[in-house]
Amino acid sequence: MHPLLALAAGSLLAVGLLAGAPGTTGAAGASGPNNDGASGAAQEQLREYVDAFASEHDVPGLAAAVADLDDGVTFEHATGRDGDGDPVTRSTPFLVGSVAKTMTATVVLGLAEDGALTLDDRVADHVPGAPGGDATIRELLTHTGGFTAADGLAVSDRGEDAPADLDAALARLERTGEEGRFEYSSAGYLVLGAVVESVTGQAYPDALRERLLEPAGMADTTADPREAELPPGHRLWWGRPVAYDPPLDPSAGPYGSVVTTLADLERYAAAQLGAGDTIPEEIRAEAQRAHVETPSGGYGFGWRITEDDGEDLAHHTGANPGWFAHVLLVPEQGSAVIVLANSFGEAHAPSLGSLATDLHRISTGRDPRPAGYDPLLRSIAPGLGVAALLGVGLLALAAIRPPRRPRRYAAAAGLVAVVLALTPMLAGYDLHTLRVWLPDAAATLLVAIAAWALAALTLLVRSRPGSQRRVRGARGRLTQGHEPGQARRR
Repeated sequence: MHPLLALAAGSLLAVGLLAGAPGTTGAAGASGPNNDGASGAAQEQLREYVDAFASEHDVPGLAAAVADLDDGVTFEHATGRDGDGDPVTRSTPFLVGSVAKTMTATVVLGLAEDGALTLDDRVADHVPGAPGGDATIRELLTHTGGFTAADGLAVSDRGEDAPADLDAALARLERTGEEGRFEYSSAGYLVLGAVVESVTGQAYPDALRERLLEPAGMADTTADPREAELPPGHRLWWGRPVAYDPPLDPSAGPYGSVVTTLADLERYAAAQLGAGDTIPEEIRAEAQRAHVETPSGGYGFGWRITEDDGEDLAHHTGANPGWFAHVLLVPEQGSAVIVLANSFGEAHAPSLGSLATDLHRISTGRDPRPAGYDPLLRSIAPGLGVAALLGVGLLALAAIRPPRRPRRYAAAAGLVAVVLALTPMLAGYDLHTLRVWLPDAAATLLVAIAAWALAALTLLVRSRPGSQRRVRGARGRLTQGHEPGQARRR
């Protein structure tokens, strides 16, 4: 079980590395879709595909758009309901997860363009005492600053325990990886947010608004939890969506806590493709090309860089507990695809990540290549359920018919070993991380640990009933008035 848990928790970094699902389309229009940009048959095929996906994967609310710079928004569709029960529309707020990293990278590159910093500056030049102070801005942008996925998970998605601001989050942050080696982590972008605050003298949400959101016309987007009006998202329990509405983390804006709408992401994608000169071409060109190689392609400045059927793609997925987002660009074609969902489960990551690609392929006359569930992650909760039932059975057996002392102690030691193997900390992840991202597995894990631990304790304190009767009988004979030797002498 222990290796499965390690893989389950470790898979959280796939949230930002879903590069195996490239996609395209653009959000060039700030108004509604231009139905003249795609044939009625193509519109209907895309709509049916989105509806079928939402039904098959039990997504309560889903919004998607396809667009390009020439024709604007050629397809836009919203289906289902938000966490408050209202119909999903192009104006429904969603949480975009790590898509926020593309926004932070854009702001940082803009500061470099203005001469406020250079990409070869050390973090310590702007934020003295910050973890990873010897890393450069460039390294943080490309996830080579020495932070691990676990470093980021340790300070993110804390719910009620969320730090009040970036400084408080930095105080909790540790760097445990190897500088210069690519490892996707939210921690580096948390530090970049602190750099933005230091250089601009503004809180990160204000700097983001002034330097990117307002110029792009994204009036319904914010990284400030005090401004956000977000319906509940949905986590998956045993494959079924359950509403989840934790407080937003005030320190998470730079890497994962931006609230926006489909309409605003259409404007954002358009800006990233060059509409309106909102983002200078030099910044877009630098951000949307590979600077480091990864196991599944390249990574630019905030963007994943991959290829699909000969097309170069710049894209990023994002996931929060209960939310999923995907923005995919085809810079050479000036097109993009946007997908927003108000549910997320780790086992569903491959299928969600493939949806934008499929919409792009359909819109360009090709067949989709839908991905299924992750079979390993889907088996985690059921596998732990079996372990929990086995633990309960062993507990009952230990209570009703414990073995004799030598076997009892050996069995107890074996049970303790299983309990330790089930402990998530040994895999490098705390229980909080599993409870947030894999709630059904975490709950079942706790039951399994409790059952196996109680079985071990029962074996240690309870002796075999037959042995107790024999001991009581021997004691009775010894206390019938005489020593054994006296009886023999008579």
